[in-house]
Amino acid sequence: MENGAYALLPLLGVLALISRVRENRRKNKSESKLEEIRTPSFQIPEKIGGVILDETQQLECVWNELIKVHKESNWRFGIYESENYVETTFAISEEMQTTYRYLIYEQNLHFDVRVLDSFTTDLTTDLFVLASHFNNLLMFGKVVVDVNRGNVLFSYQNEVSLYSVFPEKIDHHISRHFHISRDVYWAFQKYLTEREEPVIIIGELLNMQRMRQENPND
Repeated sequence: MENGAYALLPLLGVLALISRVRENRRKNKSESKLEEIRTPSFQIPEKIGGVILDETQQLECVWNELIKVHKESNWRFGIYESENYVETTFAISEEMQTTYRYLIYEQNLHFDVRVLDSFTTDLTTDLFVLASHFNNLLMFGKVVVDVNRGNVLFSYQNEVSLYSVFPEKIDHHISRHFHISRDVYWAFQKYLTEREEPVIIIGELLNMQRMRQENPND
């Protein structure tokens, strides 16, 4: 009995090896299929025709909606069709008008504005610290210190496919980007003129926001 059992061991080992090989093949096939399927990073609406699959159609839809928003809002803007962007002039502070750019690039819609046009190299470290404080707090957009160009941007971007499905988000994100940019501009201008420590500036800004929430009509 025992000898018979031992005689079966080599055969059982071969069968186990074949089973493992087959299992690995099935796993690799399923993983390759999963890699081929590209899903968007947002929930697709259930309505028929809610998704435009063709990238060219997506770009056209978003471009047309971007221009439509500007025209219907009667903003001062310029269209640069060959470069795929629109520039608009908004008041970033009570005293200052500046240019906001909305660019379609690499299947993303970019929202950009300069909050600091130039700075000297000796201010670089503090500007990075102030930008870092902002980026730790922000849930929308990012402050970018561009050392090569010597300026500071407040930037946001999201997928063209998102805006082709939810075109109303273009207007919403333009507004959100604008309102946050005013706070970012205030902070960097305060640093530039008063040289206060970045952490103190952020503290003052948070106090201002609390006051706005407590007195929304002011």
